Amino acid sequence: MKIKALIEAIEQRIPRACAESWDPVGLVCGSGDWTLKKVTIGVDLTRALFEQALKQGANLIIIHHPPLFPKGRGLTHLSLGRPNELSTLLLEAFKKNVAIYVAHTNFDRCALDGMLDLADALNAIPVARLWETPDEGKTLLKKLVTYVPADHFERVRDALFAVGCGHIGNYDSCGFSTAGIGNFRPLHGATPTLGKIGELEQVDEVKIETLVVHGMEDVALEALTENHPYEEVAYDFYPVEQTPALKGMVWGLGYGFVATLPEPLAYEQFAKNVCKVFHVKSFLTQKNTPPFVKKIAFSPGKGSSFIKSVKAHRADVFITGEVGYHDSLSSARSHLNVIELGHRESELYFLKTIESWCKEWKVSAKSVDERTQQTFIL
Repeated sequence: MKIKALIEAIEQRIPRACAESWDPVGLVCGSGDWTLKKVTIGVDLTRALFEQALKQGANLIIIHHPPLFPKGRGLTHLSLGRPNELSTLLLEAFKKNVAIYVAHTNFDRCALDGMLDLADALNAIPVARLWETPDEGKTLLKKLVTYVPADHFERVRDALFAVGCGHIGNYDSCGFSTAGIGNFRPLHGATPTLGKIGELEQVDEVKIETLVVHGMEDVALEALTENHPYEEVAYDFYPVEQTPALKGMVWGLGYGFVATLPEPLAYEQFAKNVCKVFHVKSFLTQKNTPPFVKKIAFSPGKGSSFIKSVKAHRADVFITGEVGYHDSLSSARSHLNVIELGHRESELYFLKTIESWCKEWKVSAKSVDERTQQTFIL
């Protein structure tokens, strides 16, 4: 197997186009044409992770956090320096034919199976996603409108639904179609599927309308153009003012999940379960804790931008990596308990999910649960 074959399999589940615009995901070092040997999985590119990959004989490292966030366009630098600098590690990896692949916000948005497993480990039933308040002038949903020849209607419709279009709350495959007549005239240089150069063509077509999550437009367009027979595909995106329903595990919508426990659980017992699931001995939280827990919310990494969404769901507890002092304090004032596990600790499920995918595809892989921070006790 080539490395690019494994990457293609991964990106079927977490398309690179789903990543945030600022997020440099994908193959950041090495070549997809290299023959895959073994895979090492970690959250951050560190000296310890790199050495472990070499020890395991792996030539592909899959990590969660991008090793470089360049300012502007292109890398800020790539030179041998201190042994633990990211640029040094990238160069050493390339010299030793070790590829590095990043799955970050596209993973967080689209790896639903990993989140379902995590909810199950917490003995909770996932019911919805969390999302950030969109910037002014933007919406969380868009409507895709396109026009398809009648004999290709089902193929295009089903392809759009297969990549998550038309998911509303606890329903998927939602859309509307209208029969009509399309007109076009192929000009010199065109290679029309139907019609002749210079002649006006009239075709029975179907207008398809369906919803697309903001940020998933490129995924929808790829599915549309790959399954549409025309050389030039007509489509429009319109902003949808309504907010998504507060239910439904929608692929690509927001991050994390909201879940309910079968029965209310004493906070102390729930806290023990959290520590067990995330492999931590302690966490940071507010002084006033709820006596019982019924509804929970989870977001990996920095969860401060999701607090408004958590409150809208009326969750009792919000589990995340970090929110900061002031957001924790304001949450306490509104009776929302926040459990701050630590950024890295909250992303443990990334390791388990990627490792399970590799096992499914019969790829030799091993994850490294390297804790980059520790509690210092005098």
